[in-house]
Amino acid sequence: MAKTLWPKSSSARVDSALSAHSVMGLVISALLFVVCLSGAVAVFEDELEWWEQPNTATVESVSPAVLQSTAEEVLRRDPETTHLYVYPPRENWPRMVAGGDNGMYVVDEDGTFVRPLEAKWNEFLIHLHYYLNLPESFGMIIVAIFGVMLVSMAISGLLAHPRIFRDAFRFKRQGQPRLAQADLHNRLSVWTAPFVVAVAGTGAMIGLFLVGALVFAQTNFDGDTRKLSESIFGGEVVEADETPAPITGIDLAVQQLAKDVPGKPPFLIVMHEPGQKSQHIQFYVDHKDRLIYGESYTYSTDGELLATAHNADGPVGQQIAMSMYRVHFGDFGGVAMKLIYFILGLMLCVIIAGGLNIYFLKRREKGRAAPRLEALWSGWVWGCTLFLPVTLIAAILGLSVGWLVALYWIGSAACSLAACALTSAAMAGNVLRVVLGMALMLCVVIHAAVVGGDWSNPYILLSSVSLFVTGAAFAVWPFLRGGFRPVVAGKDLSFTPGE
Repeated sequence: MAKTLWPKSSSARVDSALSAHSVMGLVISALLFVVCLSGAVAVFEDELEWWEQPNTATVESVSPAVLQSTAEEVLRRDPETTHLYVYPPRENWPRMVAGGDNGMYVVDEDGTFVRPLEAKWNEFLIHLHYYLNLPESFGMIIVAIFGVMLVSMAISGLLAHPRIFRDAFRFKRQGQPRLAQADLHNRLSVWTAPFVVAVAGTGAMIGLFLVGALVFAQTNFDGDTRKLSESIFGGEVVEADETPAPITGIDLAVQQLAKDVPGKPPFLIVMHEPGQKSQHIQFYVDHKDRLIYGESYTYSTDGELLATAHNADGPVGQQIAMSMYRVHFGDFGGVAMKLIYFILGLMLCVIIAGGLNIYFLKRREKGRAAPRLEALWSGWVWGCTLFLPVTLIAAILGLSVGWLVALYWIGSAACSLAACALTSAAMAGNVLRVVLGMALMLCVVIHAAVVGGDWSNPYILLSSVSLFVTGAAFAVWPFLRGGFRPVVAGKDLSFTPGE
C-alpha cells in the first residue's frame, strides 16, 4: 500500500472532522439562503416602502413650478445639505418623494410636504440583502463572494449535466426521496440558470467593483475614491463657487429638458451645491429600450445643457456598469417583470434548501443519518423566513431598525436551535410553516389597525391581499398534506428538511 503524508486517524476523529465540515457547509448555505430570500422580497422594495406609509395620495404629475418650490422647501428644512433629490411621479409609480442628505419627505401634487419618509422595515430589508446587516464594507465583500459562488455553482452544474436539454422537463416526484429531491434540484437549477448567472453575476460585480475601487483608489489616487469616480464617469461640470445664491432654475431646466429630450420626463432630479453660485441640476431620464439605470443630463440654472453622461451610447464598460442595478433587481418591464424575478428568486431559495436536503438524504442511505443537523437546517430555513413578517410587524408597531436587526438574527437562530433540540426536521418545518402563515396574515391585520391606509390605492390593496393570501396558503398547506402525523427519524420522509 502506498504511504501517505497524512497520519492515521481513528474513526471517531474522522466522524468529528466530517461533522465540522458539515457544520461549515450549513453556515455557508444558511447565509446564502438569507441573501437570496431577502433579495427575492427586495424586488418589491418600492411597493413595500409605500405600504409601510400608505396614507399618501397618489400623484400622477407635477408642474415645473411645483418642482421648483419643492426644492426650495427641501433646502429650507435641510440647509446644510450638499445635494437636493426630487423623485417625480413616473409611469406605474404615482408618487413623489424629495429630500436632502439628512432625510427624505413624501410630497403631495401641490408641493405640500406630507410627512418624513420613514420605512424602517424596508431599510432593514435592503441592508440585510446588501450587507447581511454587517458593517457595510465587510458585508458587501461577503455578499459579493456569495455571488461569485452562485455563478460558479450554476456553470459547474450545467457542465455536469450531460442530458440538460433532454431532461429539462422531466420531473420524478415519486420514488426514492433522495432521487426525487435531486430531480427537483436539477430541474429548477436548469430553468433558473440564466437568471442565477445574471442576478448573481451582477450582484458580485457590484460588490467586487466597490472593493476594487477602494483598492485602486489607494494605489492610484491617494485613497480618494471621488477622484477615481471622476476619472471613470467624469467630474463636476461646474467649477465650485461657494458664494451664496438663491436656489433657482429647476423649473426652467425642466422645461428645457422637455424640449431637448421630448417624451422622456425625468425620474430623478439632483441639484448639486444648492444655495451656492455653482449650483446646477442633473436629470436622470429613463430609456425604456435600454437596461441602463438612466441617461444623465446636466443643466445650468439658466436652462443651458452643460453635459450628457452618455450612459446609453458611451464606452461599453460604462453602459455595462450602468445596467447592473436594473438587471440585478428586475427594475425593468414593470410589475410583471418584478413578479417573475420574485418567483425565480424563490426557486433559487428552493434550490439552496434542496442541496442540503440531498446531502442529508445521502447520509441516511449510508447509515450516517444526522437528524440533529437536519432539524437545525429545517429550523433555519423556515425560521429566517418566518422572521421577515415578524420583523415587519415589529416595524409597524414602532421598533427601530437596530432592534429589527437583532430580532431577525436572534429569532432565526432560536428557531433553528429549538428545532435541533426539540423536534425532527419534518415537524419543525410544518410547525414553522403554519406560524409563518399566521404571521403574514397578522401583518395585514395589524397594519390595517395601526397604520390604516387608502384602500382605493391599488398598490396598497394589492400588497395587503397578496400578504394575506400567501399567509393563508402557508397556514393550511401542512394540514392539507397531512404533515402533523407522528414522524420517526428515517421512516417518514414525506417532508424532508427544509422542503
